[in-house]
Amino acid sequence: MQLKRRTLLSGLAASAAVPFMSAVQAKQADADTKWDKETDVLVIGYGGAGACAAIEAHDNGSKVLIIEKMAQPGGNTAISSGGFMVPQDGPTALKYLTATYDLANSEKDDELLNTFCKEIMGVKDWMTGLKEGTELWVYGHAGFQNLPGWEVIDKYRVRGKKRSGDCLFDLYRYAVEEKRNIPVMLETPAVQLIQKDGQVVGAVASNNGKNINIKVNKAVILTTGGYEFDPESLRTYAQGENYHALGNPGNTGDGLRMAQSMGARLWHMTAYSCPLGTELPGCKAALQVAMMAPSFIWVDKNGKRFADEFSPD
Repeated sequence: MQLKRRTLLSGLAASAAVPFMSAVQAKQADADTKWDKETDVLVIGYGGAGACAAIEAHDNGSKVLIIEKMAQPGGNTAISSGGFMVPQDGPTALKYLTATYDLANSEKDDELLNTFCKEIMGVKDWMTGLKEGTELWVYGHAGFQNLPGWEVIDKYRVRGKKRSGDCLFDLYRYAVEEKRNIPVMLETPAVQLIQKDGQVVGAVASNNGKNINIKVNKAVILTTGGYEFDPESLRTYAQGENYHALGNPGNTGDGLRMAQSMGARLWHMTAYSCPLGTELPGCKAALQVAMMAPSFIWVDKNGKRFADEFSPD
């Protein structure tokens, strides 16, 4: 990974006109800007994506700092099922994943998909290399076994005694904090990006009730999750109503707004996983409702059925 100072998120695909979610502006750096911290790479958001980005940047010779807005790291990774896909064959996996896009009539980035299917082949060795003694196990296969190439798709988890999401993020956290000693600042949300001459040169973060300026020499990486806990973003992008939020309450679209402040355009903003769920008093995140057998019928508030509950599984 060759990192250098560059405009943020230059790899994002352009889309049709997208509404600006919020009035977040990048801060302009000048000769009087006081820098409180300095690093080569600043990772904003400490979930699975942030951990992997920090590991790769560190291993390629960069000084790395991670900041996280929540009191605990992990994001949605730590509360997920902890699964990741590693196919048996990259070209066949490309055929299968291409077919999933065609089935969903979804726009795809061919270059990105090709890169994914090439690089994913090394993930098993990369994961087991994070900590000595790490074991992986296959827990599932392709979700659409009617599509060509499905037979090469394997889904893995990290073996352990905790929930699968905890096992996965615990491995990342060990690799970041214990093996590499990458500094992490919790309860330190990013507030603004700092730019100079159209390039990102740092970020403003809030720490202990005070704003600090963090200077970067190479790159700012935004791994801040989605927008499911931001009502404004849900109204803008979710094609429906009465959505609850399932996951990490820190996912409020902060990174998306910061990216937009540097002119980034957004893509696939209406794509999301939406299981059936319900809200519980006193809980920020909703509870997913899943039936393992066709033992019930679903009715709406008027007592009318709205789904075929039968499952051959």
